[in-house]
Amino acid sequence: MSSTSDADPVGSQRPSSGLKQGQEIVLKIEKIAAQGAGMAIHEGVPVFVQGAIPGQKVRVCITKNKGGYIEAKMRKIESKTVDEIMPRCKHFAKCGGCIWQHLPYNKQILYKEQIVKDTLEHVTPVDENIRKSLSGRVLSIIPSPQIFNYRNKLELTFGYSSMRSETVDPQGSESKCVYFDENPSIGFHQPGQWATILPVEECHLYDEQITALLAEVKRFMERTKLPVYNPKTHKGMLRTLLLRRGIHTGEQMICFVVQAKKRELEPLFQHFTKFGQLPNISSLIVVEHFGRNDTLSSSGINNLSKKNIHVLKGPPSIKERLFDLEFNLSPFSFFQTNTLAAEKLYQTIAQVADLSGREIVLDCYCGLGSIGQYLSRFSEKVVGIESNAHAIEDALVSAGTNKIANISFYKGAAEHVLSKQLAPGGKYKFDVVVVDPPRAGLHKKVVESILGHSPEKVIYVSCNTSTFARDLGEFLKNGYELRMVQPLDLFPHTAHVETVALLQKS
Repeated sequence: MSSTSDADPVGSQRPSSGLKQGQEIVLKIEKIAAQGAGMAIHEGVPVFVQGAIPGQKVRVCITKNKGGYIEAKMRKIESKTVDEIMPRCKHFAKCGGCIWQHLPYNKQILYKEQIVKDTLEHVTPVDENIRKSLSGRVLSIIPSPQIFNYRNKLELTFGYSSMRSETVDPQGSESKCVYFDENPSIGFHQPGQWATILPVEECHLYDEQITALLAEVKRFMERTKLPVYNPKTHKGMLRTLLLRRGIHTGEQMICFVVQAKKRELEPLFQHFTKFGQLPNISSLIVVEHFGRNDTLSSSGINNLSKKNIHVLKGPPSIKERLFDLEFNLSPFSFFQTNTLAAEKLYQTIAQVADLSGREIVLDCYCGLGSIGQYLSRFSEKVVGIESNAHAIEDALVSAGTNKIANISFYKGAAEHVLSKQLAPGGKYKFDVVVVDPPRAGLHKKVVESILGHSPEKVIYVSCNTSTFARDLGEFLKNGYELRMVQPLDLFPHTAHVETVALLQKS
C-alpha cells in the first residue's frame, strides 16, 4: 500500500512508534489517505487502515511498522460515524471493489478532492515552498453523472471460493500437494486473494441485467460441467468472463477467456452460442489464453492472433458513441469505463487545451484514439501513440468511420516511438502534448522526449495522483508551471480519482 503519499512531506522527519506486528489498538480515524485508507495518528505516527472512514472508532491489528508510518488491519468497528449509510450491494465489505458504498456520494467526492490536494502538497519532489502552493491549483471536483450502473466494462473470474488440498505421501521422497476442484463459481478476486474468488450474484456498478446474466452463467456451468481453471495447478478451461456494453448504443459483448485450443473448443461452441440468444447481445466471443495470469498482459494482448479469437455471433467488437463520434470496442481495447463521465473528461481536456485550430497535438497512450479524435476538430493535426495493436486497429477503423483525415497513429511503446519515429527535431514539432498514462505514470524517457519537443502546453490526464505528482516534479524543474488541476470522479464508490492538469511553459 502506498501510504506515504498522503502523509509524508518530502524530506520530513517524524517520530517512530514502538507498536509491534500483531498488536491491537483502538484508533479514531481522522481523514482519508491516498488509495482510500483511513488515517489515524498514534503517538505522533500516522496509522493507515484500509476500509476505515473518518469519524469511526476502530479496533485494529498492526500489520507493518515502517517507523515513519504504520499499516494496520481493521478487526472491529467500535463506533460508527454519523455519515454512514446502508450500502446497496449484498457483497459490500467482502468484495473489495466498492470501498465507499457506505458513504454518501457528496462525502466521497469531497474526500477524493482532498486526496488530490494532499498528495500534490506532500509528494511532489520539489522545494517545500513550491509544494505547499500546489494544492491551491486544484479546482472543485466534477462528479460522475451516474453513480450506479455506470461501468461499460466488467471482468469476472471463474474459480473457487475455497481450495481444499491434501499432501500425498507426506513422508516419502516425492510428496506433493494435490488440489481438489470443488464448488466452482464465478466472481471477483478479493484483495490479496489471487487463488480464490468471492462468488457474486450482483454488481451495482455494471448493467442492471448483470444479476440475470450471472444466473445464466451459473446454469451454463452446471449444465456443461466444463472444468474451471485452477491457478494452483494451471489446469482447467474457463478462466474469465469479460462484458462490454455501449451506453449510448445499447450493444453488448460477452467474451469468454478460456484455456483451450480450437480443436477442443469446436465441439463445445454449441454451449457457448446459447448466450447469443440473450437480449441485446451483439457480439459473442471465445478467446484462447494460456498464460499463467488470468488477466492478459499488454504483450499477451498484442500476441493474440485472429486464430486465437473465435467470434460466435456478430462482429468482433461493439460500437459506442461519445458526442457525435463512434468507436469500435474490441474485447481488450482501452476505453474509459464510465462513458458519461468520459464525456465530461474530454470536454475538460478540450477546455484546458484551448486550441485555436493551428496546433499539432500529440495524444500519447491514446488507446483507441478517442481523446485525439475529439481534439482533431480543434487542431491542425493529431498524432497518437499506443502500444496495444488491437486498440490501434480499432482507432483506424473509428477514424475512418468518423471521417477524420487529420489524425495518424503510431504503434509501439511511447518511450520507443518518441525516441525514434517521433524524436524531437524530427517530423513533428508538437505544440500541445496530451498524456493519459497507466497507473505507473510516465516512463522516464517519455518525459525526456516531451521536454525535448518543448510544447507550449502539456495536459496530463492521470488515474493515479501519486505518480502524477512524481512526474509533475520533473516538469516543474524544467521550465513548466502548474496552472490548474481538475479532479473528476469516474469511479464512484471507489477511492480512484481522475485528474486533468495543465502544465504551461514559463
